[in-house]
Amino acid sequence: MHLLAALAETSETAAHHVLPGGLDLSAISDPWLQGLALALGTLILEDTTAIAAGLLAHDGTIPLLVAMLGTGIGIFVGDLGLYGLGALAARGASGTAWIRRRLPVTSLERMRAWFGSGGWRAIAIARVVSGLRLPVYLGAGFVGVGFGRFAAWTALAVALWTPIVVGGTALVGGSLIRAFERRFGSGWHNLVIALVLAIVLLHLLRVAWRRRRSIRLAAVRATRFEFAPTWVTYLGLLPFLARMSLRHGFARTLTAVNPCWPDGGVIGESKSVGLRLFPEDAVAPVLRLDPPAASEQPDHSAAHDAFIDDALARLAATGWTDSWRNPVVAKPDAGQRGVAVKVVRDEDRLRAILREVRTPWILQRFEPGACEVGLFLIRDAAGVMRLFSICEKRFPHAVGDGTSTLEELIRRDPRLRLQETVFLRRLASRLTEVIPAGERVRLANAGNHVQGCLFVDGERLRTPELEAWVMRIGADARGFHYGRLDVRFPDEVACLRGEGGRILDVNGVVSESTNMYDPSWGALRAWRLMRAHWGEAFRIGAANRRAGIAGMTLREVLRRRRVWRESAPLDALAD
Repeated sequence: MHLLAALAETSETAAHHVLPGGLDLSAISDPWLQGLALALGTLILEDTTAIAAGLLAHDGTIPLLVAMLGTGIGIFVGDLGLYGLGALAARGASGTAWIRRRLPVTSLERMRAWFGSGGWRAIAIARVVSGLRLPVYLGAGFVGVGFGRFAAWTALAVALWTPIVVGGTALVGGSLIRAFERRFGSGWHNLVIALVLAIVLLHLLRVAWRRRRSIRLAAVRATRFEFAPTWVTYLGLLPFLARMSLRHGFARTLTAVNPCWPDGGVIGESKSVGLRLFPEDAVAPVLRLDPPAASEQPDHSAAHDAFIDDALARLAATGWTDSWRNPVVAKPDAGQRGVAVKVVRDEDRLRAILREVRTPWILQRFEPGACEVGLFLIRDAAGVMRLFSICEKRFPHAVGDGTSTLEELIRRDPRLRLQETVFLRRLASRLTEVIPAGERVRLANAGNHVQGCLFVDGERLRTPELEAWVMRIGADARGFHYGRLDVRFPDEVACLRGEGGRILDVNGVVSESTNMYDPSWGALRAWRLMRAHWGEAFRIGAANRRAGIAGMTLREVLRRRRVWRESAPLDALAD
């Protein structure tokens, strides 16, 4: 009988303390006998007895624990009985030629293998959809599924299902039935609606079960501010930004912060332009590549091939790769969040990348330094560049144990698994590789949080020498007043001494003080930091506007953003 029909029928019969088969619990006071009566009732009408047990517990006729135990034991015994009947039928049919012709051994073996690998799903679904229990459980016994495995999965299904039905009914009594009937009516269509809802619920539960690991990791990420989506990151800052915008203006003020870029570095700022502002000895040198405009002309392919050959010739003339003994970095000139940053180690790979290039790109000398930091700089009212904050970048590694594959190492690590989607995509060709014990596999080269890099607060690296280096390189950076430099030093000692730093990237007004993504920080601390540097941005922009820098309207900014999105490789994963 369908569960909903059992609900409707039992709401009346349970009011008289009568179970299916005429068992009247009003005459039984001993809990053991009550439980036995419920177990016997399930052998007659399982769903009806389960609902009746919940209703009887609701009105106090029997204890809830007795209701659940008696019903659960009866259901479990009945399920084992169906398995046994199937096993007996198989023994009798094995000697029947008619059965052997229609159900050969090979078919039985396939059914047995299916039950062995995924039959638990059928058992779980049959537990919820009552009409399936008879064929599934009889079939399990008939094909000879291991009794121990069947009993274990059935016991688990009963242990989960019985408290839901009996306990849920005891909690709401008949109110749920009456509410459902008032909403949908009590006719046959009621059963159709209930069946559709049950199917949808089962589908959702099935999807949730199959994606349980992803759901669990998503829940963990949701508790970490460092993984919050952009709208959550800025949610607590909205009142402050609104107040500052009313006082100083919004789009025109912020786009006037860094006159070196047309929009102050709001979207798609040119990296090559930013790098040219700083002393040559402090910059990782770059070549800007401007591909020919897309065209339908037949000679466009030849023009693009010529562009690639010219780029390779210019690169060879620099000597950066030393005949490809050293890599080179290729990335969009107007990039965001480390998108499409590639560490290229041979000419064929570079040709493949340039073949897809349609917007300006840059080739940059690879800097092998072991210490990379994000230095957030702000030019004060006196025109002196000061170091506002330091973000220490820690690149993720998987350490081999000699027995686990790279995929297993990533999925097992408490930190790496929080960004495993990025790592598994990036290293898809190596996932089945067993990593030797002690070997470290670097999982990311782009110093960007979205690409898997770990950001921590780097105040421990602040020294007078590092601050002096910042003041020196920023003294003549005309038009750059506010933003973050991504800098690589040979090692941590060199960073502390302010020696040998090479600027890899220059970010404009919407760059963040990325130390706020330190896992030990919370939202309140991050928002305090953001208020401080955004307040400086409005101050600088307002001063620049008073000095005659017009800035851009919001409409112009949105137009630039649309053009950038249409041309930028937004889906390209960084190395």
